[in-house]
Amino acid sequence: MSLYGRWYDFKSHLGSSLKLYWRYRPNRWYLLIGLVSQIILWFFAYRLFVAVGSDLFVSHYNVDFGIDGIGSSRRAFLPPILSFAVLGFNSVLTLVLGKGNHFHFFAHAAGLSALVAQIMAALALMSLYLINFLA
Repeated sequence: MSLYGRWYDFKSHLGSSLKLYWRYRPNRWYLLIGLVSQIILWFFAYRLFVAVGSDLFVSHYNVDFGIDGIGSSRRAFLPPILSFAVLGFNSVLTLVLGKGNHFHFFAHAAGLSALVAQIMAALALMSLYLINFLA
């Protein structure tokens, strides 16, 4: 009986947290913009992966020392993976802390930090493209 009671409590708390998360309109916008940008990031990472093929992939370039990171073209998928992890972690953390007093502040902070991670991932992919094809 105790296990069923705990499961029922967990489901009811999760349902109320999801409802609170979804009712707050900025959360919907942050999530929608984050998912659309994730699709775009994965598309460009795949295009970079296909364009490089089996050639050497320059994954890091330093102005002072030159090329200091060479590897597989699968490293092009690292920025979208990391930005998706930030988006997922921030969404789950907002769900967990949804009942607190400062929910609106925390929702904005988590959503904006996830968008900043998406922007940084896009800049990383652009620099990888510049390093591999234009330099």
